Amino acid sequence: MKKFILLIMFFIFSFFVLPAKADIIPLSSKNIKHYGIGVLNMPKSYTVYQYPYWESKVLREVNYENIQKSAIVNTVDMRKVSYVAYVPETKVALLTVDLNPGNSWYCVFLNQETGETGWVYNNSRNAFMTYKQLFYKYGKKYGIRMFNDLPNDKKVLYSHYSTDSQVLEELKYPKYISFTIIYGNWLLATVNDMSKQAKVGWFNWRNDDGTLNMFPNFKEQP
Repeated sequence: MKKFILLIMFFIFSFFVLPAKADIIPLSSKNIKHYGIGVLNMPKSYTVYQYPYWESKVLREVNYENIQKSAIVNTVDMRKVSYVAYVPETKVALLTVDLNPGNSWYCVFLNQETGETGWVYNNSRNAFMTYKQLFYKYGKKYGIRMFNDLPNDKKVLYSHYSTDSQVLEELKYPKYISFTIIYGNWLLATVNDMSKQAKVGWFNWRNDDGTLNMFPNFKEQP
């Protein structure tokens, strides 16, 4: 009986006290409605302004220093801004960028649903990344995944970086995708599926309108 009570207390303690997992990774194309020109990795606390100068009206103050302490805090803080990716373990907190004048001020999308924007100041080196740079930085290290709502005619490996080239493989259950190089909207991918046989070919990672068909992982996958 004593062991049973201790076990119950352990589960209660774990639920209310231990950090809640708050990872956000876009699994569907519907998760990103405003791509902009790239992404900006945000610090733990920052201020959002109406215009790109210090005297401008403050739209909101964001601080996710303690965002993992409870699921409730996580929910409230995440509603302040729409991160397209948030992975505390690897210090990733990405907002999509609408404008980058080049003076460390960025116009970012605060809400992926409404398209609301605001200005943030971020002079951290390499904080801004184009999507190509994002894939090279994280996708090369942790792999990439196709969006789960990608149509079947997009789940294809080609012999060359063109849909007019030979179809090498129609991907059904890709388990892990890595790549070596990116050429325009195409990347040379190596795909491991349920058969555990590696398949190599060109994959259309980005569409002509700038939308993506896949997204990088940001930490080691189980």
